[in-house]
Amino acid sequence: MPTKNNIQWLDSLRSFATIGVIIIHVSSPLVNMSYGKNMDFWWIGNVVDSITRYSVPLFLMLSGATLLNKEYGIIEFYRKRVSRVLVPFLFWMLAYWVFRWAMLSFKQQPRSFEAILQWGIELFLKEGISKHLWYIYMILFIYLYVPFLGKILRKLSNSHILLMLLGWVIFSFICKSMSINQYGWSNGFGDKLLGYFLHTGYLVFGFYLSNLNFKPNNVKVYSVITFFLCAITTAILTYISSQNAHKLDLSYYGYFTPIAILQCSAIFLCVKDITVRNKFVLWLQNTISNYSYGIYLVHIMVIGIFFRYGIFWTMTHPLISLPLVSILTLITSCGIIFVLRKIPFGKYVAG
Repeated sequence: MPTKNNIQWLDSLRSFATIGVIIIHVSSPLVNMSYGKNMDFWWIGNVVDSITRYSVPLFLMLSGATLLNKEYGIIEFYRKRVSRVLVPFLFWMLAYWVFRWAMLSFKQQPRSFEAILQWGIELFLKEGISKHLWYIYMILFIYLYVPFLGKILRKLSNSHILLMLLGWVIFSFICKSMSINQYGWSNGFGDKLLGYFLHTGYLVFGFYLSNLNFKPNNVKVYSVITFFLCAITTAILTYISSQNAHKLDLSYYGYFTPIAILQCSAIFLCVKDITVRNKFVLWLQNTISNYSYGIYLVHIMVIGIFFRYGIFWTMTHPLISLPLVSILTLITSCGIIFVLRKIPFGKYVAG
């Protein structure tokens, strides 16, 4: 099977996923803070969040499309993951420890070495240092068996892979109500591993869809319609379930509902094999795609600093503040990674 590296539409999808993650983390506070207080604002956040739920699964599908199609030497594969993923991750783990300490008030900041060490350990056990890093912990674990998974999948027919995916969808739906803590490291290791294996299904899904050739010309039209129908359905079901529970219920935001899986497949198929010809758009998507890992690692820090200085969804109407803060976060994150890559040895840790 052909490798999927350096294919334009993969850069497009990676850019969408990167932008989507930023929008989720900018809009989620609006969803959580406005429910039951300002429902007009809440609906804006709910719709925006529902539209961008594809982001993390899409990253996994891209990993499946690019990694599972290629034959790797085991040592070569792990060496590249260490240099490209693990080393930058270790740098940003340390950076977030420092950042989280700096964001504490003067009275809250531990001062002695022992107190700082204890605080740092507790932060890791409770949140994994920063909650968005759960994805990196997971993908590093999944990388352990990606070469072996790829060997198996490349020997299977599409029909057999489709049966595997159907089983994954059913099992994921059964497990969707489980409370799996992906953030902390103090307990629940069995549930965490189960969550990691469930997310692996998205890699297989990306591998499967990347190797399908659809003949109907209107498949992209159907994909666009499906994508927005899924987003609207998620938003409505989130409202209904919250009303029935008499509290905010975000269970339909989960990645393992049939709606979420269908939405991810829709955006994947919509963008698959599309060629971008506009030079500015091409440059923009290539830049975001190239910096995507670094953007993911640094953007929560940027959002936190913005919040400290009042650059938040509350500064004006959400229809203005959400896109404005999202764009500022994207530009600032890109700028940080660009500068870091220009510093001696910075390219090894920037991401």
